[in-house]
Amino acid sequence: MRRGLLRRPLAALVAAAAVLGLSVVPAAAAGPAGPAGPAEPHLRSRYVTMPDGVRLAVDVYLPEGTRAGAGLPTVLVTQRYWRARVRLGEPGGASGEAEQWTARGYAYVVADLRGTGASFGTLGSELGADAIADSGPLSDWIAAQPWSNGRVGTTGISYGGDTAMLATALRNHHITAAAPISYDFDPYEDLVRPGGVLIEPRVAPYALLLRILDQAGGTTCETDEQARQLCAHVGLTGLQPRPVDGPDGQALLAAARAEHANNANLVEMANAGAYRDYRDGPKSWTVGSVGEKTDAVEAGRVPVLTRAGWLDAGTANGALSQFTGLSNTQDAWIGPWNHGAGWLADPFRPARPLTAQEHDENDRRVLDFFDRYVRGDARPDGRRQVHYYTFNEGVWRTTSRWPVPGTRTQRFHLGEGGTLDSRPDDRRTGSDPLRLDPTAGTGPLDRWNTNLSGDEVSYPDRAAVDAKLLSYTTAPLTADTRVTGNGKVTLDVTGLAGSARGALHVYLEDVAPDGRVTYLTEGQLALADRAVADREDNPDWRRLRTPRSYAAEDAEDFPQGRAQRVTIDLQPVSVLFRSGERIRLTVAAANPDSFQLLPADGQASYRIGWGGDRGSALELPVVR
Repeated sequence: MRRGLLRRPLAALVAAAAVLGLSVVPAAAAGPAGPAGPAEPHLRSRYVTMPDGVRLAVDVYLPEGTRAGAGLPTVLVTQRYWRARVRLGEPGGASGEAEQWTARGYAYVVADLRGTGASFGTLGSELGADAIADSGPLSDWIAAQPWSNGRVGTTGISYGGDTAMLATALRNHHITAAAPISYDFDPYEDLVRPGGVLIEPRVAPYALLLRILDQAGGTTCETDEQARQLCAHVGLTGLQPRPVDGPDGQALLAAARAEHANNANLVEMANAGAYRDYRDGPKSWTVGSVGEKTDAVEAGRVPVLTRAGWLDAGTANGALSQFTGLSNTQDAWIGPWNHGAGWLADPFRPARPLTAQEHDENDRRVLDFFDRYVRGDARPDGRRQVHYYTFNEGVWRTTSRWPVPGTRTQRFHLGEGGTLDSRPDDRRTGSDPLRLDPTAGTGPLDRWNTNLSGDEVSYPDRAAVDAKLLSYTTAPLTADTRVTGNGKVTLDVTGLAGSARGALHVYLEDVAPDGRVTYLTEGQLALADRAVADREDNPDWRRLRTPRSYAAEDAEDFPQGRAQRVTIDLQPVSVLFRSGERIRLTVAAANPDSFQLLPADGQASYRIGWGGDRGSALELPVVR
């Protein structure tokens, strides 16, 4: 099992740590004074029944001394990884995150999704329609409580962020703001199958964790050694979901968990769902995609605050797709963070936990946003901003437009001898051999690992790895060059043996004067998915991405012996290449640390052409 895999107790996957951690300040007023009456419990754990009869386990935290008429704003989190975990026979304590919200005068409501934790029901699909829809009745129930002001803000990290954002498509008038953190705008493209290539080494242990949480197929922490090790890594050994209050709580928990045994299996879906249009009953990639719900999200007009990391899987790509594809009031932050924003993730700096001040800054933005739209009744004003951090410069900037003003596309042409030049050489043509190397990956702590583990992101010097691959490098730059946005690579590719169902991976890198190679971003593509669609068929949320369907009917084996044009999108980035540094593009046929091998036997080779009218090129968004 890889170092760092889900190792920290409650980190990003298992507990209520998947909601915002706000620093404690003196308690805020609980709202306008109401009629005299007994105070509500500070914490109550109970069932709330959905319209179809499924009962959801819900923890309700209220500020101390709350009475009817308090007029509290409410934070709602819908949790996949148990809303709270306790030891058998012990009641369990209050959530630290809840205490921090209630100290500010908010009600904090966290629910186990149907089919998970102590809730009843069966999860027919991860991010399935039924589970997403439950946020509507939950919000109605909250608004009907005597302590509520009728306004709900949805939030959460990772899976909880996914459900928080998807709830905005329900057009429930009680949901007045959303703050999805480190969320997956489109689970197919931004996490599980970027470029159509499965993140197979990362999915398998995560799927095992889900089976343990759900006891699916009878799987528990004691099923086998792998399960025991995983439970030990995540601090799950000996724990269970919190039962609801009352003498029947434990029996109800057992009855609810018995219904989870047939929950959908993520590995089965990930393998069967090779194409974006996959559907098997309630299971599909599109049902959990915000991109597929843009009309409904816009109609709801819910203001959204988003936080994503440049090196957190495809969450930055999703945040920019949200910004360019939705007209809602938006405040998007894209920074140097791992998944959940617990660690600094800047490839030019050592990974480290965020400081208390950095956490406070992130938390304050969410608090101010909810104070405006959930505690207060401000109307969305249509203001849309992206705040973004630039690597190798350490500077934050704000823009109301994307691509940012002053952006121009600069082409760098691949050439003879591994050169990369802004001036094409039409006089010389040729090609370079590329063989799949099953040892040349991105390491155990890359961007795809953090999304499923919450671990730090750390890329070592890539010079040794690049020596195994095919690299093209510019001469030292004569001026600082700032790149911000979505780049792309167009390659002239001739498939050789084993290439029919192959894949290509590309890396954008910085080469320092001392030879150190720093990873910046990447792209990948299953070559069967290379077909480019008409631009008018590309939905608005994909306007920054090459028009491509990833549909089964458009897939086609890669021909051998005949050159093909292949376009690969890079994950977005903002980086300053300093004068004297060099820009490098590296091409690979595999990334064994995070992706399935295509083909499975690891035997494939290609030729990458350069020069002439069809020469290969790197396109970067350069900002003046």
